[in-house]
Amino acid sequence: MSRDMKWINRLYILFLGIILSITTGFGVAAFYPQPVAPAYPSSPYASIVPQSCYATPETQSSPDCQKALQGQQVKQKEDEVKRQQYNNEYKIYQEKNSSYTRTAIFFGIVIGAIFAIIGLGLIKKSKLITTGLLLGGVLTAILTRLLIGLASFGASVTSTSSPDSLAYVEFGILFILSVAVIVVGLFNLKDHDEFVNSP
Repeated sequence: MSRDMKWINRLYILFLGIILSITTGFGVAAFYPQPVAPAYPSSPYASIVPQSCYATPETQSSPDCQKALQGQQVKQKEDEVKRQQYNNEYKIYQEKNSSYTRTAIFFGIVIGAIFAIIGLGLIKKSKLITTGLLLGGVLTAILTRLLIGLASFGASVTSTSSPDSLAYVEFGILFILSVAVIVVGLFNLKDHDEFVNSP
């Protein structure tokens, strides 16, 4: 029985650490959305010049072929402008993303430290909660940027940098679940050494 409780306690600690780090990632993604990369311009221009225009110099100089060639040149210039605009937007995105990464890592470290402080404050009440919070703090500090990327996947697909209501709902559910896991562990699980020593 004590061996079963030992495994339950270990799984609880692991689960608590993981859910706290995931909740943090979704929370940061909801309230501080990451920048979204600009979309690459649509497929390159398709040739609008009939092959017959290249048959002989005479056909190439015909009014219809000259009009088609001029139209193609205009399209090529438009595509080049779009590509240049994309390159400029992508450079701006890279700068924003670098700044965002630094800030996100900072948030992860701060929130991880808060988990650790809360855990140490509860050490007399439950070593399980303390260990789970410390694990959550470490995972949060290390994995926050990766978890934000996963939580922001939907925004990347829709090319929107602002969070939608679903992001807040997801964070709310995870937050409530995290609190529930802590409360259940605090009142329903004993530390392993307490269980062994209990009559």
